[in-house]
Amino acid sequence: YQSSSCSMRCGTRFGESMHRRMLKTKIEESSNKMHLGLIVCTSENEESKGRLDEVRTVLVNSLGKEENVKLVNEVFCDCDMNSSYDTIAQRLTEAVNSPKMNNTDVIFVVVLGKPDRESNQLLFRTGLDVSHALRKITTKHADAMAMRLRKAAVSEDALAALFENVVGLVRNASSVLILCSDRGLGEAGAAVKSSLNHLVALLKK
Repeated sequence: YQSSSCSMRCGTRFGESMHRRMLKTKIEESSNKMHLGLIVCTSENEESKGRLDEVRTVLVNSLGKEENVKLVNEVFCDCDMNSSYDTIAQRLTEAVNSPKMNNTDVIFVVVLGKPDRESNQLLFRTGLDVSHALRKITTKHADAMAMRLRKAAVSEDALAALFENVVGLVRNASSVLILCSDRGLGEAGAAVKSSLNHLVALLKK
């Protein structure tokens, strides 16, 4: 009986040790991933909800898929063309600083155009308002990275040239903010993936 009891205790300790090791591995894997927040700017929430899956999938895949990225949260921000600039700026500021964006390394703000090719006006006008508003709440602007985003997006979709990208730090310099449109999103994300990984690593030190 003593031998049996010892075996059970040893087996329990071994099981607990394995569980702790597995848990530690999962925690380390999660901490090594890029923690991503997604804010989708749109003027038609109901219609756009059906396109959120596409935007999320394209973005995550461009940044290295789920092996490299953990999506922390995603929110909609109403940026209707009929809204005033001050209203859009306030909504964006609230979205970026929302508790839903806590623990994010990178916050992608994606302006969603209409699915047809006649959304030039929406992309241009809304994009300018969103870009201007976000430049006011970001610090240490990375204009070279923003230009790289734009060039990469244009290589996929020429309409991306109408958009003013922004890259900078937000939330007391704890998160990188990237503004882009859904036009050319896949190429844009892939173009800055390695730079983002390096930048996130520096912010975590």
